[in-house]
Amino acid sequence: MKKSLFFTLLLVFTFITTNAQQMGRENITLLKTSYITDALSLTPTEAEKFWPVYNLYNNKIKTSKQKLEFEMRNIMNYSGGIDDLSEEKALVLVNQMLQMEEDISKNKTKMTHELLKILPAKKVIKLEKAERDFNRRILQEYGKRKRMGAN
Repeated sequence: MKKSLFFTLLLVFTFITTNAQQMGRENITLLKTSYITDALSLTPTEAEKFWPVYNLYNNKIKTSKQKLEFEMRNIMNYSGGIDDLSEEKALVLVNQMLQMEEDISKNKTKMTHELLKILPAKKVIKLEKAERDFNRRILQEYGKRKRMGAN
């Protein structure tokens, strides 16, 4: 009886935690969408064409970054850390890092070319600034919340 209650509570806690994290990500995505739409002053017609292209390439870029982080963590954990990493494994990791950076760059270039078919060049430039500004604000908010929780 105690075991089933424990596992039920564990399952509920895991579900709540996962659900809260997912809701947090969804909220950030909604905030980013709103922020970028505002910053670029997208018309409804532009937004309709912009978001599918942006989301497609942004997801590809995010996947490349996540894959790189995953590979780095795997190699580091398996090897016992950077200091214990063999030169061969370090070289493999460096080559993987370069490949992922190249993939990210290619996707950014493709996205920019696609967006230039939809938006004026000035708005494409504003997009870079809007992304940087949004990320800075999110990090500031995260830092503020972390400091508030630490006090």
